[in-house]
Amino acid sequence: MRVLVTRPEPASARTAAELERRGHEPVLLPLMQAIQQPEALMKAPETEASALAVTSAEAMRVLETLPQDRQAPYLALPVFAVGRATARAAEAAGFGTVSIADGDGSSLAKLLISSMDATAPIVYLTGTPRSPDFEAALQEAGYALDLRECYRMLPTSLSDAAVADRLDPMPDAILVYSSETARRLVELYARTAQSLDWQRARFLCLSDKIASALPAEFQPRSQWPMEPREDLLLLLL
Repeated sequence: MRVLVTRPEPASARTAAELERRGHEPVLLPLMQAIQQPEALMKAPETEASALAVTSAEAMRVLETLPQDRQAPYLALPVFAVGRATARAAEAAGFGTVSIADGDGSSLAKLLISSMDATAPIVYLTGTPRSPDFEAALQEAGYALDLRECYRMLPTSLSDAAVADRLDPMPDAILVYSSETARRLVELYARTAQSLDWQRARFLCLSDKIASALPAEFQPRSQWPMEPREDLLLLLL
């Protein structure tokens, strides 16, 4: 099956390798790119901080760019990761205590609230734009957040010719990992609806929330797994 991978590098390369292992033909078209902001992490967490929360492996990649002495105060904290991929990145970065949620901000908030009290701030390594679910749940429960925006996700610059090169012929399935990526697909569809056969593709989204950001005409051809996990997403193929 010909499968379009829209997630940013380096994650797209790992997904492509897994698709090839399963016998599919990956087509890479990253629609977003991460711009790291390591200066956001140069100030050490407050000494009373009780834990670190992370919703993307990209935050771990930013942390790893710091000198070892700057990493050390973060690595001393227990980390709460949104899902398995982020947890693996945290372990690779050197964290010893890693708790894993079920793949979205709401489950991460529930895990943290059930594990830590609200007497000390939680350091949150994140990017922009992002879903507000995690922050809203923690603040509603009375937790203080030490927010560190250590990367930005920006749209990649793609010409119509570059898009046509990847989407002609149209892939059988398009993997969609974020609402921002879904919105970018809306833009590409508006630009190329007359020249590309969008009607043949299925849209496999990491969650129903992401699928809801797709155009109405794509909805009947969109699917998502029971949990927002890549292994379950790929089973939909």
